[in-house]
Amino acid sequence: MRTEEELELVRVGPGTPSGEVFRRYWLPVEVSANLGGAQGNSFSGARNPIRVKMLGENLLLYRDSSARPHLLFEHCAHRGTSLFYGRVEGDCIRCLYHGWLYDGDGNVVEMPGEPPDSRFNEKVKQPAYPCVEVGGLIFAYMGPPALMPVFPRYHQLFSTRGVRVNGNGGYTEHCNVFQALHDNNLDPWHGEIAHGWFRSAPVVGTMHWGADGALATPLKFERTPWGTRMVVLKTKYEHPAAYEYHETHTVWPAQRCNFSGARSMKWAIPVDDIHTRWFTVDFFPFDADGNLPREAQRAVEQMNNPMPNIGHAHDLPADWAQQVGSWWNYGHPWRQGNIWEDEVAQQTQSACHVCDSPHINDNFPDFDRFHLGVSDEGFLLNRKVWREQMINVKEGLDPIGVLRDPSIRTPEEAIRAAREVVRITSDDIGHLTWDEGMRLFNMTPEERIAMVTGATTGDR
Repeated sequence: MRTEEELELVRVGPGTPSGEVFRRYWLPVEVSANLGGAQGNSFSGARNPIRVKMLGENLLLYRDSSARPHLLFEHCAHRGTSLFYGRVEGDCIRCLYHGWLYDGDGNVVEMPGEPPDSRFNEKVKQPAYPCVEVGGLIFAYMGPPALMPVFPRYHQLFSTRGVRVNGNGGYTEHCNVFQALHDNNLDPWHGEIAHGWFRSAPVVGTMHWGADGALATPLKFERTPWGTRMVVLKTKYEHPAAYEYHETHTVWPAQRCNFSGARSMKWAIPVDDIHTRWFTVDFFPFDADGNLPREAQRAVEQMNNPMPNIGHAHDLPADWAQQVGSWWNYGHPWRQGNIWEDEVAQQTQSACHVCDSPHINDNFPDFDRFHLGVSDEGFLLNRKVWREQMINVKEGLDPIGVLRDPSIRTPEEAIRAAREVVRITSDDIGHLTWDEGMRLFNMTPEERIAMVTGATTGDR
């Protein structure tokens, strides 16, 4: 690995190789509940409009009088005033400064200061991106209009026979999206050590290279139709005859699908080159009797828990991990499981020792000094597949997992075009014998998809 090449990888602004990959997908821009709704044609009330920043662009999100979300460039095309201080009027938003009125597509509907017969408004357009609202999240497509893809029908977003729990999008990690997601997602040894060994004593391993005559933990990394996956058959030394099948997916461009039944989808969205915002959706299906599992109730209760987690965080100071410091394992009120461990491990790869802040140019991780081993195989696979997508997009091809329908022209058509559920096969299956676990482990991604889809019907 070369630091100079990795610097190119993490830049996500317009025109950058990685930025163009991200801009070929539908990406969550905000949690639905965080955006207020307009009433009639009057002032829309609190939290509408709101500012958002993603892929290095300063944007403005608002709901029109029909509650439809719209995403525009934040600063007015006239003289740059922020539309955050504007007013929602019907389907449009009006700039505070000179009253220019924009519709949701960025067209200038009115220019009060210009002569009534002026056609100046036909020469100006505010940059705008199409939006859809699905499963409690607002998604935007920021790529070329002619290449708008089908919106993938992930079951976590579209299923109806159960309960959906959304995070609040309140957790922003102080590192780039590759450190936040891609470098971690296919890295089981950091899960074993950072999220296991350092939590309590005595240490009980779930992964090992073989001890006391036991076989080494089966582990593999491979490609899937939507990205990559990691498969592990774990055990614990105190229960040597019981195994747990563990499967986690990286769904391009920056999604983590994990937990039993692929119930959880998490998006790591680049705010800019050095900050990443997390969005989460968990779907809990009803059981055979129409009841919700206990874990669904716990997830709902956690929404009111003041302790931060990757899906729901609020009021955390930017330097919260530094304030916790080495007291993380001694009951500090901000210390909450994986969120602190990942924040520290990734943020301190590139943090400035003077101001404790990451800087993309002078304190980016020095990859020239890294010494990668066998345990970094998944990390390297994700980087390799990402670079392949950079090349594909540069050559005019679709990146991995993009669904194409040439008839799509509007966001509504993008939703309707998705006729089949995209079924991910993430799972945690415990209490298995060795033979049962290895039968699952040896399945190809296609065989696992057939296994899961063959056992389910409808949108479950």
